[in-house]
Amino acid sequence: MRIKSVRARVSGSLLAAAFLYGSVPVVLAQDSVEGFPDLAQTNFSYVNQATRDRYNDEELQRSVRPFRIFDNVYYVGIEWATSFLIDTGEGLILIDSLFEPYVETGVENIRELGFDPNDVEYVLGTHGHFDHMGGHAYYQRNFGATVGLTAADWKRAEADRNQPVFGFDLADVDWVIDDGERLELGDQIMTFYITPGHTEGVLSMEFTVRDGDDEYRAVVFGGGGAQPNDYWKNQTVLGNIRRFQELASRSLPFRVRFAGHTTGGGAAPGAPFFDRRDALAGRGAGDPHPFVDDQSVFRNYLEQAEENAEQAILR
Repeated sequence: MRIKSVRARVSGSLLAAAFLYGSVPVVLAQDSVEGFPDLAQTNFSYVNQATRDRYNDEELQRSVRPFRIFDNVYYVGIEWATSFLIDTGEGLILIDSLFEPYVETGVENIRELGFDPNDVEYVLGTHGHFDHMGGHAYYQRNFGATVGLTAADWKRAEADRNQPVFGFDLADVDWVIDDGERLELGDQIMTFYITPGHTEGVLSMEFTVRDGDDEYRAVVFGGGGAQPNDYWKNQTVLGNIRRFQELASRSLPFRVRFAGHTTGGGAAPGAPFFDRRDALAGRGAGDPHPFVDDQSVFRNYLEQAEENAEQAILR
């Protein structure tokens, strides 16, 4: 494995359900990739034809120009699926890598912003579906990036790689991210959480974004979606939500949320993504940052997600 920076492991073990240990939220991490059970291919029948038509519209998907969101975070995604670039001062971190035929679009976006894709030290996968990690192998093989997913989603990607419509080129297993593990690179410290639900090992994370002299606590949280007709998955989702309610209650609240899609169920709550982008482009001196929410926005989202999960359990 290519180790390019110091990583600190802060927890580990064998369970995917959340609980509280004292005042510190803890999840016992998942097994190794080799030890994780084999998984059946994902049934993507929930992806309707309108959505398929949308992401197959290459002109639409490539119409979005990359832009700076914060002093250290940039958007390099397409119209439908997101991809975020973090500049740590000592290398770049990419969150999600899009999918074909848009992988090279993401690379071109990085270059358009003045960065060198050879400086991408890490590519992180929020989960193992094609639209989030379809370009991981490209960055690994062409630019030497270290690819990180949870054990379960390495396994999910392995199961789905040969999907007839939603398949992709699978990266070599590189970095298996444990729950509570931290990545330290340059001026950035990222903390990772395993939040199963949408897939068996969804990766959530927190890090710091900067706007001039102001710093904000940012989150990528993918563990709050209620699962139809699955009692045990919803119990796990409920654990994810309650864990993040505890994390969000700390002295520095989550004020920024990045999501895997720009609209729909995979988008962040609050104002639409591209409305925020347009407001940012027209931001005047002294105006609030359009991507920074009141701390109540994420907390209210978690309350609604908790109610949805509880109702799904009762059903």
